[in-house]
Amino acid sequence: MSMTPIPPTLAGFAAQRGTVFAVAGVDGVALDLCETAPLDSQMPDEGRFSLMFRGPAQPVLQQATHTLEHAVLGTLAIFLVPVGRDAQGVQYQAIFN
Repeated sequence: MSMTPIPPTLAGFAAQRGTVFAVAGVDGVALDLCETAPLDSQMPDEGRFSLMFRGPAQPVLQQATHTLEHAVLGTLAIFLVPVGRDAQGVQYQAIFN
């Protein structure tokens, strides 16, 4: 019997804020989950939310679905969009609708 994965939730990711997600297939690249936020402040439990990750300055990941591996959440396929760069690295956003 195959099990259906539990859908990702804002609360689940918020509990892992500040932890590292390894990018599968890209040696040595890991992203820090630095921000979690509901997309609708009127209905924060609606299931729509945003995640912000910070990665190294190089390499810059392209906008695409990337496989991320996490010690608690397991393996996740997440569509990441590079949205900014600063002295600390590159920021990536993921939107869950």
